[in-house]
Amino acid sequence: MKDLTLKARSSAELARVLGVECTHSDLVTIDDAALASLAAHIGKREDFANYTRSRWDDAKFWNVESPIEERSQYFTVGNSINFRFWTMAPGGIIEPARGWRGEENFTGSMYLWRSLRLCLDQRKYPILDATFLASLTEGEFDGIFVDDRGVNPLSIAKEDRIANLRDLGTKLRSQWRGQFYNVVAASERSLATFAKLSARFRAFDDPVLKLTMVNAILHSGSSIATFDSDPLPGIDYHLLKQLLRQGVIRVQSEFATKIERRQLITSAESFELRRQALCVFIKLSELTGISGEVLDNKYWWNRSKCKDRDPVCLRPETAHECPFYGPCERRIELSFPVEETRYY
Repeated sequence: MKDLTLKARSSAELARVLGVECTHSDLVTIDDAALASLAAHIGKREDFANYTRSRWDDAKFWNVESPIEERSQYFTVGNSINFRFWTMAPGGIIEPARGWRGEENFTGSMYLWRSLRLCLDQRKYPILDATFLASLTEGEFDGIFVDDRGVNPLSIAKEDRIANLRDLGTKLRSQWRGQFYNVVAASERSLATFAKLSARFRAFDDPVLKLTMVNAILHSGSSIATFDSDPLPGIDYHLLKQLLRQGVIRVQSEFATKIERRQLITSAESFELRRQALCVFIKLSELTGISGEVLDNKYWWNRSKCKDRDPVCLRPETAHECPFYGPCERRIELSFPVEETRYY
């Protein structure tokens, strides 16, 4: 596979190789002054300087005890459906996907990972088997993800989730001897090649590479794979919301109104917003020397502090808990952009 191996030395070069251009947009702009202020703030904080990437080693969610081939398969199965954990309720209220496992309530992707872990432990379905995935039925999907109170939080976009898993299983079986780890091996440490090969699967064909980079981050952080470049952040609504609130990215006024009112945005609007957000993180990496993977970790784990309705910055006694408090403009009227998508 040496003819497919693509090398990239920096985040900016990697993005260019993968077709993401940091060019001007009339719809979404980057505030360079706000970006410089944020970079200076981050550069002074020890929690950024000393932060090590997540190892994804919590056995409640991930199969940390398994051989690397099985861990790679597990990460990839989960990331194939790692998107759109919300529904729109009457009045424009966004309801997060959540469900019960035992006496614990899990939200969004953490519900997904907990459900996969339980399925693996109980051996209810062979979720790591490509043949099983290729012919996955709706009943089997529900059997994996229905919670202990009879609700399936992942019924949102169920058709897309099942289609992604079937496509993954079919192509792994026909082209990769049933194992995604063979894709990792064929990449020969090149992250660009890993992304190009991943894009052949329906789940990973996002032009802004969200699920591909999340999969790379989990493979890298868990030491399953060592790449020649740091993964780019996976641009999802948690990261978008925080950049919008920080004032680092600005959107055209009518677009901003749609976000404030929780109206559905178009795929074209979403692409421009996510493309410019990725460019922000590329510049932030260059200014701070902090990898995109670490920035992704810090922003993603901060989602529980920068909540939609009650971010910690609203209260003086808790504002300091947010690592971005200070340069952040706290534009809390801007929440995450709402798009019916299978990319994030």
